Amino acid sequence: MRFGCLILGGLWSIIVSAGEWEYEVDPYYSNIAYYQTLDDSPIPELGERSEAQVYADLFFSSYLPRFFLLEASVNPMPILGVVLKSDEAEDTYEDMTVTRKLNLVEVVTAGFEEPYALSIFLGNMVKYKTKGDTESQSKGFMGYLASYGHLHIRKNELVQDRWGEFEWKLKGDRITEGRLLSWSFRIGAKVHDNPFVTDEFYVALKRERVEENGDVYSWVKNGGIEFKYRVDQSSGKTIGQQLIIDKKIPITEKGWVFSFGIGFVRETRAKYSGPLSLEESNTAFVLRPSISF
Repeated sequence: MRFGCLILGGLWSIIVSAGEWEYEVDPYYSNIAYYQTLDDSPIPELGERSEAQVYADLFFSSYLPRFFLLEASVNPMPILGVVLKSDEAEDTYEDMTVTRKLNLVEVVTAGFEEPYALSIFLGNMVKYKTKGDTESQSKGFMGYLASYGHLHIRKNELVQDRWGEFEWKLKGDRITEGRLLSWSFRIGAKVHDNPFVTDEFYVALKRERVEENGDVYSWVKNGGIEFKYRVDQSSGKTIGQQLIIDKKIPITEKGWVFSFGIGFVRETRAKYSGPLSLEESNTAFVLRPSISF
């Protein structure tokens, strides 16, 4: 399965090799990172396990992290959206306006609030065999992630804002012959130095599946879904939701995976205050074309 590791992305694509620099290039999320174990013990191999057994093992051992990861990431497409809305390229941005509430630049960049981030991850990882498949090696991982940046993106414009994000993350994959299923679950908090950007709690879910020989038109066999729900830390009021359904198209002879996401990102009036206030709740239509090599 040549393309199997391509869609794991971000932190997950890095933790397979200890003590090395790694990088990933993606239109929406590119990064360079360094991973190092905290001791000399190898990554545990649990043998044949169900997903429930794997995460039970991780949960009871996650209080003592065994490896760390340092990462610097950038979001190229959201940065391009900021550039296109700047004074130097304002005409180009206006040419992308379809209606008063619909601009094509916003359509392909919505949902990303930072141009970059610096992150550190502490956690544990295990390898296991999927029941019924003795050849492939699946993985599970759990731990704590802290990120920092000093800029915020609001409707393709930069806002000065020193922010910090802290989350607990559970992620896994199930690898069988010609198939990869991966998913993640995150709960976290994000705080902002800018008083006009609301501090939040959130929960996020993501699932992706690619089948080398599966029906390319099937959204179940070659597709994914991403959901995020966010609330104000002070009041508990909803400040936003995000739902994106992703279509995967494996190009197996080249080892590529093309993806095309469609969905929405909603922000309520509670998301911002003061000079950044929204006149009304805003729901942005989202398109996310991407390719992994």
